[in-house]
Amino acid sequence: MSKGAMLALAISITAKAFENKVDKGGNPYILHCLRVMNSVGTKNEEKACAAVLHDLVEDCPEWTCSKLSALGFTDKVVGIIYLLTREKTTPYMEYIKAISVDKDASEIKIADLRDNSDITRLKGLRKKDMDRIEKYHAAYVYLLN
Repeated sequence: MSKGAMLALAISITAKAFENKVDKGGNPYILHCLRVMNSVGTKNEEKACAAVLHDLVEDCPEWTCSKLSALGFTDKVVGIIYLLTREKTTPYMEYIKAISVDKDASEIKIADLRDNSDITRLKGLRKKDMDRIEKYHAAYVYLLN
């Protein structure tokens, strides 16, 4: 793929996959993916692609790492996506520890955690929101160390 084409494809795939989906605050879900991508920057195209695609395989059953690979995404991008995709049976902190072995995956997950912990995105705060933020904070601290 030519320079820039891989990122354009990643953004396009993510926008289409999350079309008509909203986040916990009722906003278009694609905005979360774009904020995570912008947080890690776009100078490194592979990292930017992985950032914008970070929720795709986990949240959209029609997408797999194999499918992304077949579309021409590099092994680096697909490897990061694989690390960032949590299987439902994997304990959360075990998943975080697996991410921590890769610098780019860790940076993307930290950006994801920051965005997901932004309470201004929520319509209100309930106990389950506070519990989720507490879990995210533990992951954030682990990945920073």
